[in-house]
Amino acid sequence: MYLVGILAQGQKWPDVLRGMAEASGSSVSGWINPLSSPGEAIDKLIDQSDLIWIPEKINGGMDEAINVIRRSRHLSLGFPVSDFTDQAESLVKLAQEARVQVQVGHSERHRLVFRSSLAHISHPQHIRLTHHLPEFRSEENPQRIFHEILADLDLVLGLTGSQAKKVRTHAAFLGSGKLFQIDTRIEFHNGSVISLAVRQGIGQAVREIEILQETGLVFIDLARGCSSIKKPGSEGWTVHQLWPVVESPGPVTTLDYHNDEETARQCINFIHALQMGKRPLSDLEEGYAALEITRQIESSVGRF
Repeated sequence: MYLVGILAQGQKWPDVLRGMAEASGSSVSGWINPLSSPGEAIDKLIDQSDLIWIPEKINGGMDEAINVIRRSRHLSLGFPVSDFTDQAESLVKLAQEARVQVQVGHSERHRLVFRSSLAHISHPQHIRLTHHLPEFRSEENPQRIFHEILADLDLVLGLTGSQAKKVRTHAAFLGSGKLFQIDTRIEFHNGSVISLAVRQGIGQAVREIEILQETGLVFIDLARGCSSIKKPGSEGWTVHQLWPVVESPGPVTTLDYHNDEETARQCINFIHALQMGKRPLSDLEEGYAALEITRQIESSVGRF
């Protein structure tokens, strides 16, 4: 059983997590609003807990997260690396020194359409991710594109099982000078390759992952919410649907994967990983590696 302490401003979070935690054999050790509580009380909650859950940023900073790691407790964050890019490197170093694990929020990694495919992915040779973005407001467009690329890379980097050794990026612009497409090729030390193609403003949303490996092809359609595996055989290719367990995936999904319950489920998934001696499904170190590559892409393009 794991004792989970909650640091959050909102009073709703203990109720959101408690039922899920108890169903998994764990319990909530307490909740404190750091903005209205003395430091001694915060430290006491951290010390009596096995891990701390911070479901949302507190007063725009990361001081509480830093304190948790320094007190050698595992940490589950309900928000992604893109929300604390300036502090990501220092948090990685602190976690390594304290020998604790930190999970960051990444709703796509925890979706069943992605998780159901993981058991079928082994030593991928080539990963292709295609993402068609909508038009964003001009003032927020650069930041939104940066965050979308970061989320894409954070989703697939961990599948390679290796570190990147070379990043090559090419950008295509329309006649007006507007960015239209970014193509990035990432080569890894184990020989695997990731190809990322991000295009903006062509209509229907597309977000697809194709994974080529010795045993065949794994295809994940994140926009439609379906995945499948295609294997070669003596009589040709056979296709097996992984998710959902029906013949037709239906229309493009519009479900909200950033709601309170989903944030709590990510914390529960972290507890399960700790119990099994595994790394979290959305790991801080992998998120930071994705951030570094995204910064290289931004630098190569010059502007989003």
